[in-house]
Amino acid sequence: MKAIVIEIQIGGLDIYHSLWNACREYANGVAHNTILRSKMNFAIKLPDGKVKYITIRDEDEETVAYGDFEGLPSALDYAKEVING
Repeated sequence: MKAIVIEIQIGGLDIYHSLWNACREYANGVAHNTILRSKMNFAIKLPDGKVKYITIRDEDEETVAYGDFEGLPSALDYAKEVING
Protein backbone atom coordinates (compact mmCIF):
# COMPACT_ATOMS: atom_id res chain seq x y z
CA MET A 1 0.00 0.00 0.00
CA LYS A 2 1.40 3.40 -0.95
CA ALA A 3 0.45 7.00 -1.64
CA ILE A 4 1.30 8.34 -5.10
CA VAL A 5 2.25 11.94 -5.92
CA ILE A 6 0.15 12.68 -9.00
CA GLU A 7 1.07 16.36 -9.55
CA ILE A 8 3.67 18.83 -8.38
CA GLN A 9 2.93 22.49 -9.06
CA ILE A 10 5.87 24.88 -9.03
CA GLY A 11 5.54 28.54 -8.07
CA GLY A 12 1.77 28.49 -8.51
CA LEU A 13 2.13 27.93 -12.26
CA ASP A 14 3.51 24.87 -14.01
CA ILE A 15 2.59 21.27 -13.15
CA TYR A 16 5.02 18.32 -13.26
CA HIS A 17 4.61 14.60 -12.69
CA SER A 18 8.02 13.73 -11.27
CA LEU A 19 10.08 15.19 -8.45
CA TRP A 20 13.17 15.27 -10.66
CA ASN A 21 11.49 17.40 -13.34
CA ALA A 22 9.83 19.65 -10.77
CA CYS A 23 13.10 20.31 -8.95
CA ARG A 24 14.99 20.90 -12.19
CA GLU A 25 12.42 23.44 -13.36
CA TYR A 26 12.28 25.09 -9.93
CA ALA A 27 16.07 25.52 -9.90
CA ASN A 28 16.00 26.80 -13.49
CA GLY A 29 13.22 29.27 -12.62
CA VAL A 30 15.11 30.57 -9.60
CA ALA A 31 18.29 30.97 -11.65
CA HIS A 32 16.42 32.95 -14.32
CA ASN A 33 14.07 34.86 -11.96
CA THR A 34 10.95 33.35 -13.55
CA ILE A 35 9.56 31.78 -10.36
CA LEU A 36 6.91 34.17 -9.02
CA ARG A 37 6.46 32.41 -5.68
CA SER A 38 8.86 30.17 -3.81
CA LYS A 39 6.41 27.30 -3.31
CA MET A 40 5.56 23.76 -4.33
CA ASN A 41 2.12 22.17 -4.16
CA PHE A 42 1.83 18.38 -4.10
CA ALA A 43 -1.33 16.46 -5.02
CA ILE A 44 -1.17 13.00 -3.45
CA LYS A 45 -3.47 10.08 -4.19
CA LEU A 46 -3.92 8.01 -1.04
CA PRO A 47 -4.36 4.21 -1.04
CA ASP A 48 -8.13 4.64 -0.50
CA GLY A 49 -8.36 6.75 -3.70
CA LYS A 50 -8.80 10.13 -2.01
CA VAL A 51 -6.59 13.00 -3.22
CA LYS A 52 -5.00 15.28 -0.62
CA TYR A 53 -2.85 18.36 -1.03
CA ILE A 54 0.11 19.91 0.74
CA THR A 55 1.75 23.23 -0.10
CA ILE A 56 5.25 24.07 1.07
CA ARG A 57 6.44 27.65 0.67
CA ASP A 58 9.09 30.08 1.84
CA GLU A 59 7.65 32.81 4.01
CA ASP A 60 9.93 35.56 5.36
CA GLU A 61 12.49 33.76 7.55
CA GLU A 62 10.91 30.29 7.53
CA THR A 63 9.44 27.56 5.36
CA VAL A 64 5.77 26.76 6.09
CA ALA A 65 3.33 24.01 5.10
CA TYR A 66 -0.45 23.90 4.82
CA GLY A 67 -2.99 21.60 3.20
CA ASP A 68 -5.73 19.14 3.91
CA PHE A 69 -3.73 16.50 5.79
CA GLU A 70 -4.65 15.94 9.44
CA GLY A 71 -2.65 18.24 11.68
CA LEU A 72 -1.82 20.82 9.01
CA PRO A 73 -3.52 24.21 8.84
CA SER A 74 -5.78 24.52 5.81
CA ALA A 75 -5.03 26.96 3.01
CA LEU A 76 -7.86 29.13 4.36
CA ASP A 77 -6.41 29.10 7.90
CA TYR A 78 -3.00 30.00 6.49
CA ALA A 79 -4.46 32.89 4.46
CA LYS A 80 -6.30 34.23 7.52
CA GLU A 81 -3.09 34.17 9.52
CA VAL A 82 -1.19 36.03 6.79
CA ILE A 83 -3.92 38.70 6.55
CA ASN A 84 -4.28 39.12 10.32
CA GLY A 85 -0.54 39.08 10.97
